[in-house]
Amino acid sequence: MLLGLHTGSIMHTNLLTDIRVARETGYDAIEFYIPKLVRYLDAGYSAGELLPALGPVRPAMINSFLHIERQDAGSRQALRADCERLCRVAQALGCPRLQVVALNGLAGEPWADIRLKTGRSLAELAGIAADYGVRLALEPVSFTPLRTLAQSLEVLDVAGRNNIGLCLDTFHLWTGGTPWEEVAALDPALIAVAHISDVTPRQGSEWSDADRDVLPGEGILPLREGIEAIRATGYDDLWSVEMLGAHHWEWDPFVLAEELKLRARALLER
Repeated sequence: MLLGLHTGSIMHTNLLTDIRVARETGYDAIEFYIPKLVRYLDAGYSAGELLPALGPVRPAMINSFLHIERQDAGSRQALRADCERLCRVAQALGCPRLQVVALNGLAGEPWADIRLKTGRSLAELAGIAADYGVRLALEPVSFTPLRTLAQSLEVLDVAGRNNIGLCLDTFHLWTGGTPWEEVAALDPALIAVAHISDVTPRQGSEWSDADRDVLPGEGILPLREGIEAIRATGYDDLWSVEMLGAHHWEWDPFVLAEELKLRARALLER
């Protein structure tokens, strides 16, 4: 089992600081947050320059590649180009996964159309990723039309590619209404990564990332139940801890990362 730091959890840092935080606080792996990664590359640096800084920390995933549901020609062209760029970077880093997310671009359309369009888009992006040895990790997001595990499996079936798996995030699974029994029945080969994430009581009419400003174990989500459901599949690979929130982002990032690590390890103890 590997424990990774989702670097969106320490939002107000740059890429090299993220790596140093992960190393010095004892994480096994790191998930690169795309805005920080792109900012680094756009400043004229190359992915290969990160390798000495990583040391023993494994590059686990690049996240999150958003709006894969977009359908217009200009958006499709941009998606293909961005996907290829990120997969090229992943290959240079030896990073095996790219997280992908469909948001609300198809909201209001019948589920059958959403499933078909999203699945076809996913298949196209998976074809690009395959050329670089990268696996896509689709995450159902609870405040979008693609919110449940069952829906995600339907989309994977449409895509029909063997280099696509699932990102199982406890926050999105629970707030999206996926029963833990469905999670436990999942084929572990389909799980690309598991995210440990808690939640506060809902602030608005729908769940949102604003409800995630809470340390693991201090929210209302039954995290141990979620973790055990994922483990019941036989999965025992990468677990990343994710916490999003303006209050905690103002902490010292080293202190926050250490606290997240200690809480995640305590939750993962059998």
